[in-house]
Amino acid sequence: MKTSTRYGRRAFLAGGSSVLIGLPFLEALAPRKAFGQAATAPKRFIGYYAPNGMWMNDFRPTGVGPTFQWGPTMGPSGRVWNDGLPAYPVAEDGPSMEAVRSHVMIITGLQNTLQAGRVPGDHSGGTGSFMTNRTVSKAANATMVGPSIDYVISKQIRGNTKRPYLIMSGEVGRPAGNPCDSGFSCAVGGSISFDDMGKNLPRLEDPGKVFDEIFMGSNPPPGPGGNEILAQRRALNRSILDLVNKEAGVLQPKLSYQDRPRLDEYLTSIREVERRIANLPAPGAAGTPSCMMPAMRPNPFQGLTVDKVIDPGEGSNPRQASDICHQLMALAFQCDATRVISFMWGNSTNARPHTFIGASGGHHDVSHHGGAATGINKLKRIDYWFFRRFADLLIKLKGMPDIDGRTVLDNTLIFLSSDVSDGNAHTHVDMPVVLAGGATGFKMGQHVMAPMAWFGDLFISIAKGYGLDMPTFGEMGKAPLPNLV
Repeated sequence: MKTSTRYGRRAFLAGGSSVLIGLPFLEALAPRKAFGQAATAPKRFIGYYAPNGMWMNDFRPTGVGPTFQWGPTMGPSGRVWNDGLPAYPVAEDGPSMEAVRSHVMIITGLQNTLQAGRVPGDHSGGTGSFMTNRTVSKAANATMVGPSIDYVISKQIRGNTKRPYLIMSGEVGRPAGNPCDSGFSCAVGGSISFDDMGKNLPRLEDPGKVFDEIFMGSNPPPGPGGNEILAQRRALNRSILDLVNKEAGVLQPKLSYQDRPRLDEYLTSIREVERRIANLPAPGAAGTPSCMMPAMRPNPFQGLTVDKVIDPGEGSNPRQASDICHQLMALAFQCDATRVISFMWGNSTNARPHTFIGASGGHHDVSHHGGAATGINKLKRIDYWFFRRFADLLIKLKGMPDIDGRTVLDNTLIFLSSDVSDGNAHTHVDMPVVLAGGATGFKMGQHVMAPMAWFGDLFISIAKGYGLDMPTFGEMGKAPLPNLV
């Protein structure tokens, strides 16, 4: 088997100069250590943004500490919906957060941005502040002045990965100068990741492009025709696995009985992601997900075309986009293509419909329920559905063994929240915050109340878990949060 010294000591299957598939942890390929010395696994981070807030009455747990009880949003599956809406489809149910309880911490009471003097709306204000804890400027050429926490962490833990960070989105973005809402530029109101100068970092919205960034060689070979190698494979609709089958066949006999099913499962996951991407419907068709690149460029996979439509219509089903994005995130970590991922499930004021679970109308409009029972019931369904998908991602990471004998989830921290807490009132206080994973040594499996504290305080604590000593962060972060470790 060939290995690539370009990316350090990670093992790869090679399919020519343009294809490198990073392998998951396999015992036969693990670096040799002195007897009794444990291998060191990389730490990882995900910043996960869910737009439009939540129905907080169902999100909040009851009780504090390890004996807390889940609110209905994250609680048991099989929820009975006596809400006057169409029947909730059994196929759209899924695991509850109880399945990963010992890996999860719920924090209530945190604030993510100053709200004094802000205009009504302010989804964009909460979006730019999501991982910066800075006030968002409404200037046309606005920046966030300082970095987001994911960018800071990426400089600390990137190692020899192909990418220092991977910024993904489940929805087509809006041009930087476009007003996102309430007069904010989309350069700051439509992004969650920013560099040291406060400039937004480009995100990937095309799952085919994300797949290439994870698995393809970083550069085409020099010389005439080198730039056409990727296009040639795509035109032939060849699976990336077809290009490395020979190397995989040589590797299989060398593996232990524990490693062989592990490699098979990994390669099957890659094939499944390819199949899902290739079968995405044409833009405008019923069921078209977003998660596509809003720019004219060659189509990387058969059936995947450029789509500039943010809201594909009432017939759409976000399940396909969610599953593809989550599988890509898991594979990116499993093959160590990156150690930091930022993911926007949707833009601020996201209008994704959820008709398929009986919650018709765009998500943003539904969040403006005005206290009406029908709107509140739709929002409850959207939140419940979302956390089934999120729990599935955590279970997927928990099932991936890492080089130190733990799991990928054990060596990852996920920070999940939103731009606002109550989408109807546009409040930025008592935000819905979920942490998952074990990378930072936090005492998981508990509910922590942190009234009057800020996202910046939480980010100081997170940074410390990655070996960074930051006395402040953003505008309001002054000290680490108590009761996390």
